[in-house]
Amino acid sequence: MTNLESQPNLRKAIENALTASDKAHRVLSRNLPCSITSSKQLTGGCISDAALVTLEDGRQYFIKSSLHDLAIYAAEQNGLEAIRATQTLRVPEIIGLGKTECGISFFILEAIESGNATATSEIEFGRRLAQMHRKTRAARFGYPQSNFIGSTTQLNTWATDWQTFFVESRLRPQIRMAQNRELTTPLFNRHADQLLSKMGNLLPNSSSPVLIHGDLWAGNIIIAKGGVPVLVDPAVSYSEREFEFGMTTLFGGFGADFYEAYHECWPLAEGWQERVKIYQLYHLLNHLNLFGASYFQACMSTLKQFS
Repeated sequence: MTNLESQPNLRKAIENALTASDKAHRVLSRNLPCSITSSKQLTGGCISDAALVTLEDGRQYFIKSSLHDLAIYAAEQNGLEAIRATQTLRVPEIIGLGKTECGISFFILEAIESGNATATSEIEFGRRLAQMHRKTRAARFGYPQSNFIGSTTQLNTWATDWQTFFVESRLRPQIRMAQNRELTTPLFNRHADQLLSKMGNLLPNSSSPVLIHGDLWAGNIIIAKGGVPVLVDPAVSYSEREFEFGMTTLFGGFGADFYEAYHECWPLAEGWQERVKIYQLYHLLNHLNLFGASYFQACMSTLKQFS
C-alpha cells in the first residue's frame, strides 16, 4: 500500500509536481508552492491506491499511486489524451505524473465532482460513444504503442485484419500467460488451441478499426455533476468496435437506453450479441491472470462453447 499519510516522500513528490504544473496554477496569479493540507484515502481500485488531496487554497486533486512501473500511468495518460482529442466524451484533465526516489509511481488528475445520473445520462453516453467510434476510423488494427489492461501488458502490434489482431495481440498472449502461471489444464489448453485455429469462422474480417476505450465497465465511468459521464482508466486501441461491448456486457451496469442510443447512431452488425461472448473471453482471461483461479471456470465455459 502507498498510503499518502504514511509516505512523506510521496506527499512531497506530489507537492513538487503540482508546484511545477502550469495546469495546477492556472487559477493563481503567481507560482506559489503547493502544500497538501489533507488527504482522504479512497476505495475501489485494484491496481492503484487512490486519494483525494486538498491544498491550502482549497483546490482538490485525485491521486493514483502504486509500486508499479510509471509506464502504466504514462500509457493511461496517452489513452486519456487520445479520447479527449476526439471531442466526444469527457475525460479528467491530466495534471502530472512522476516517481519518488523510493520507487512509488503517481498520477495526478482533475478531481471529478460526482453527481447523479439523469434520465438522459445513458442515452447521451451511448450517442457519444458511437460518435467517438465513427469519427476515429483508421486503416489498421493496433496502436502506436503497447499499453495496459489493469496491470497486464496489452500488445498493440499493427495488423491489417481483425482476426489476426484479436488472436495475436489479445487472446494468445493472455492464454500463454495463464499457461506460464500454471493456471490452466491440458483440457483448457486443447480448447484454447481449437478456438484460436477457427477464429476465422467466428469473427468478421472486413470491419473498420476504430478507437475504443478498451476497458469499458461501469467502474471506469464517473457520473459528474449534471449527469455527464466521464471516462477513466482506458486501455485504448484501434479495434473492431464490437470488442468495446465485450466488457460492457460482462459485468453489467449498462441499461437498455445506452445500447439503444448507440444503435440509433451507428447500428452494430447482425449477430454481435453472440460474438460479444468471444470478446468477453479476453477480459475473463485477464481476470484469471490478475486474480487467479476463481475465473477459471468462466474461461473454460467460453472456450468449450466456441472451440
